[in-house]
Formats: sequence, C-alpha cells, structure tokens
Amino acid sequence: MSLLDVAAPDQESPEPVERDVADVGVATARIEWAAAARELLLAAAKKYHGLVQHKDLANGVQDLTGIRTKQATRFWIGGVLAEVSAESLRRGEPMLSALCVNPDESVFDGYAAIVGAATGTTPPDPDTHASHERLAIYRHFKAAGLPADGGSAMIPPKLGAARARARKAAIAERPINKCPQCNLQTPATGVCDTCD
Repeated sequence: MSLLDVAAPDQESPEPVERDVADVGVATARIEWAAAARELLLAAAKKYHGLVQHKDLANGVQDLTGIRTKQATRFWIGGVLAEVSAESLRRGEPMLSALCVNPDESVFDGYAAIVGAATGTTPPDPDTHASHERLAIYRHFKAAGLPADGGSAMIPPKLGAARARARKAAIAERPINKCPQCNLQTPATGVCDTCD
C-alpha cells in the first residue's frame, strides 16, 4: 500500500521530514507509527477480504511518518499493532490489527498476546480468532464487496491451502493398522473383516 492509497485524491500529501527513531525516541515513534498504521489498516478494512502484510505495513508507516528504523520489523511492529488495537477498542471498533498478516497470510507474531492483553483471553487458534475479527471489521466499516448476507469468517486462501496440505500430510503419516494374519488394513474397530 502506498501513500497515495491513504491520501484523498484531491489532496497532495506533503513529504515527511526524514528522521531516525533514535532522534525522536521509541515512544514517540510508536505513537506516530500507530496513527499511520491505523490509516493503512482502515484502507484495507474498507475492502472485503482486504489484508496488509506486516512488511508492507512497516514500510508504509515509515514512509508516512518519515521516521525510519534499521531494526528488524519483527522487533517493533507488535508494539505498534498493540497501540492500534488499543485505539480500536477505545473507539468501540473491532481490532484492526487482525488485518495484518505474514506473507503466508497467518496472523503476525504477537497477535494472540495482543488479543489476550486487550480482552483477558488468549485465543487457542489466533488465525481463527482473526478471521472472525476481520469479518466484524469488514461489517463495521461497510467494506466494498461485502456480500448482501453479511459475509462469513474465513481463513485467507494461502493459509487455508497450507493448513489443508498439513492435514493431508498428517493423514498420510498415520500408521496403517494391518491384520497380522492376512496383512490387509483393518477397519477402525481393529478387527479384520477377512480373518475374523
């Protein structure tokens, strides 16, 4: 997502003054990055099934604010998204941080901890929780392309395909019980239909 996706079409966005996080301080950077992240996530929230990869979000907030860091994204993006989630909850909105995903479309590291801190309950499956939170987001912000029936919670396609492959591999790796007499596979009862 670029600066143009957030700015109104008839407004020109001024170029931010380039600053280093060391010059402004981590707390100030996090606040400014969180405000920019909210705007980027709001743009995604207005498109049914809209998502933002955490690397794109990290680059976008640095572009919008002009505050740069050389630190790896995984070390600071969680704190920014925690601020975004807190702001969403203060406004009575679903947690916009659910729209931020890894390249495989799973939730970013730290999502479950943010949900736990915000709600008091850590979800057992963060991706399933995020899918329901995303649906609430799309409905709340009246996303373009939202079906008339209100849509449904779903795992993103890449992640769904990866989970299906993992299930298939797990099934293939299960041991096959065989009859010791005829060597045919036995049914779930464990009793051979041929020999017994």
